[in-house]
Amino acid sequence: MLGLVGLLLCACGSSSGEEPAKRWLLTLDDPLPERLSEVGLYQNVAARAVYADVVAYVPNHPLYSNGLDKERHLYLPEGTAVQVDGAQAWTFPVGAVLAKTFVYEGAAVETRLLLRTPDGWDYGLYQWLPDASDAEVVPGNWVEVPVELGGGELTHTLPSRLDCRTCHETHEAVADSPVIGISSLQTGADLIDAEVFSEPPNTTAVQGRTDKETVALSYFVGNCIACHNGGESINSAFSLYPEDAVTNTVDQPTESETGEGIRVVPGNPDQSVLYITVVEAGTPGYRGPFKAMPPLGADVIDPDASGVLGDWIENL
Repeated sequence: MLGLVGLLLCACGSSSGEEPAKRWLLTLDDPLPERLSEVGLYQNVAARAVYADVVAYVPNHPLYSNGLDKERHLYLPEGTAVQVDGAQAWTFPVGAVLAKTFVYEGAAVETRLLLRTPDGWDYGLYQWLPDASDAEVVPGNWVEVPVELGGGELTHTLPSRLDCRTCHETHEAVADSPVIGISSLQTGADLIDAEVFSEPPNTTAVQGRTDKETVALSYFVGNCIACHNGGESINSAFSLYPEDAVTNTVDQPTESETGEGIRVVPGNPDQSVLYITVVEAGTPGYRGPFKAMPPLGADVIDPDASGVLGDWIENL
């Protein structure tokens, strides 16, 4: 159960004599508060303005999520840091909170929390109110929640607790951390300049043999390697890490249980299983044997995927 919570007075009180705001994330005792405004990430939740000790960051390689914008933040307890140990094994201190807020046409929709508790990692989910003034916790062992946006023009699914575990724990089995958006591949200058690490980490640039391949490899990092990482987890599959992706896809037969084919057929996207699963299998008219990818987090096909993957495959 969620265990990272507490109430502590914030040091920044009001000059009008009002009682200072209470911030859940400053201690480790109580269950998640009912409102996101009580968590202590946002000093002004309606304006989505964070406290000074909360760091905003942007991964190098973005994850597509139904076209929604995302705002990511990291909180570390005072005096702690992310311990850097080699290329991948970065250790987050107890009390670390990572937040990802999804925004549609300027209005917040959901905020997901990844929490480092004394007992390990845990998850939290808040659904924003229709007026975006605050968000309410989705309690217990929650299930997927479909949300209609833009007057019904888009259905966006809030993940279940199991969905959170599927991606983050599959990643953890290979990368020694469930944190997908902070790694040697994903970390940029924003977090390094904020000095959240015990020492400056080594970062890895994605580089293909051509510009089009570099773009495709970047797409895999942002959207695929949480599961396609070559691990032994039940949710893992062949590695699409930059150093493995070409070898594991070009002219390689698929291991899909639903159909046969070649993952990437040079020069022919329409015959490439990788292209079919990402670009075609999720369309209403698709009648082929393959499942749409990614299996979670995308109710709407990424409109950029066709160009990114198609251009790479056509030019192999």
